[in-house]
Amino acid sequence: MGSVIIIPMVDRARDALIALSFLWVVFGFVVAGRVFARHRGIGLGLDDGLAVAAFCLTGTTIGFNAAVFTAGVGHDMVPDSDLFPTLMNNLEFMMKITFIFTIVYIWSLFALKMSQLWFYLRAFSVHLKVWIWIVSGICIAWGVIFTFVVTFLCDPIEQQWTLMRIGKCMDQILVLKCVIMTNILTDLMIIVLPMRTVWSLQMRTTEKVAVASCFAIGLACVVIGLVRFGEIFVIDMVGNFTGTSFTTFMLCSIELMLAGICINIPMLRPFYLRWRKKGKSSADSSGYANPSTLQGARSGKATPLPSVKGNYSAWIELEDDKDRDSDSNNDGCSERKLTTASRPDPPVGSPTEPSAIHVSTKWTITRD
Repeated sequence: MGSVIIIPMVDRARDALIALSFLWVVFGFVVAGRVFARHRGIGLGLDDGLAVAAFCLTGTTIGFNAAVFTAGVGHDMVPDSDLFPTLMNNLEFMMKITFIFTIVYIWSLFALKMSQLWFYLRAFSVHLKVWIWIVSGICIAWGVIFTFVVTFLCDPIEQQWTLMRIGKCMDQILVLKCVIMTNILTDLMIIVLPMRTVWSLQMRTTEKVAVASCFAIGLACVVIGLVRFGEIFVIDMVGNFTGTSFTTFMLCSIELMLAGICINIPMLRPFYLRWRKKGKSSADSSGYANPSTLQGARSGKATPLPSVKGNYSAWIELEDDKDRDSDSNNDGCSERKLTTASRPDPPVGSPTEPSAIHVSTKWTITRD
């Protein structure tokens, strides 16, 4: 192979790079928000580290796209065209990039899947621990098996990119089909896993739908996977690789960007709660009483304000019905429930100051 000759990108390749760069920036902002919220709250965990790793790996795919687009992907390999000799010169380089791209794609998806599952383990371990470990085992096996298969697809490995016939290979298209379909199946497992538990949280129905929708955004990645599966049948590895692989390269990166955004959006809920709290504070300061405060006053119980240090804590903490305070249903708010625990009432006639009432707070989301 001679040195790579740069070819001007086609217009759709340039547009694709702009779109991918924009999605990656959005991905970065969402991950940064997640890390900040966790740092201010319960602290960073393995799921946050995996999200950052996935963000870095996903960013490299933009460079891979730029490399193959400037090497000829997007141009048809027509023997009579002036570009044909240049495309043939660059073909080995593009095949090397494809080999590396595929492995990075698998690792990025693996990091994203495990990040979401580790978050589930922190948030839903009481109710879904066994299922989370089962799905985690499936995803680990998926990542290890396909990394091995893609790496040793040919014997020797160099046969995957060299134009000379120096060995033999398995059916590369069949392997890619298996990667895509098993990825879709594991995505569906991860999306469905917490739905029943989320729906049982003590929230208004609209907020249950909102939380469930945050997890269900991942269905967009399933749709992209199905489109990619169709595109696999279009790729002509022998006769026109550069002209038929453009959409696959682009969709691979888009899928990673959207998956990263989807799994990190739910982690931004503390910012939403803080925004809601500010809105309530503004309403209270304008003379409108908080219904939960009035209810606490009528029942003779002290109701703590939600301005508690540690607002940026884990946004889901489940608690069994038997452990829930029977009065927690009085609070119709969808934020973390405020459970008050006061000392026994003093004897009748003893002096008591309102400020002397001891109140301890616990922030939880309870199940119905």
